[in-house]
Amino acid sequence: MNTHQSYPYAEARRGAWFGERAAPPAMRAGERARRFGRAMRLLEDGHWQHAFTQLAELADVGHPVAARIALLLARRGTRLFGGSFCASAQQLLAWQRVSD
Repeated sequence: MNTHQSYPYAEARRGAWFGERAAPPAMRAGERARRFGRAMRLLEDGHWQHAFTQLAELADVGHPVAARIALLLARRGTRLFGGSFCASAQQLLAWQRVSD
């Protein structure tokens, strides 16, 4: 796995970790389903960081299953898969609410 890849979503969201977060854009159900499917394929193929990026985007717009998986990766992903799965405390709280 290439650990030196750049992940634009993670880079763009850095300011969000410190409270400068903009409201997430609305996403149609079909688009959400398509993106979720793509994120699951990325997980199956071992592209953990890229999958997390996709799942975090979906979790931020209220996708409950993506939120549950993103929470798992943020809390246990480094230990399970290596790499870094960063999310703000606000994101974690929002994802917890969405996934319950």
